[in-house]
Amino acid sequence: MKYLIVLFLNLCYGFFSATDHDAITATFHVIERGHVIMLEVDFDTNDYLSVNTPAHYKITKAEFEDYLNRTTDWEFDDVKVKPKTLSLKQFGHHTKVVCFLSDEAYKTKKIKIKNKFLLGVPTHS
Repeated sequence: MKYLIVLFLNLCYGFFSATDHDAITATFHVIERGHVIMLEVDFDTNDYLSVNTPAHYKITKAEFEDYLNRTTDWEFDDVKVKPKTLSLKQFGHHTKVVCFLSDEAYKTKKIKIKNKFLLGVPTHS
């Protein structure tokens, strides 16, 4: 994947709501680092908890990975890929997750992504 230096994918969702912020936002960054493709996801913790509420109100790697795999589809050169969660950090109302996607960046010619992350948030437009 010589021609892909950085694939920057911003998927933002906006809506008007009665929540403590104006828009539902999840930002996805697909990044090539050497021969590895990584995924970084930034989102509002409260939005995530409103659609995928764990009993303890703390997001775990396993729960996030399950939700991500239910709400997104990833294909690299027509082969389905499941992101593997490497780290998850919560900072106040925001969460940042780093996932592993592929170790064959140099071979990848085509990427197809289907995203429904946070679409279950009430009053989402």
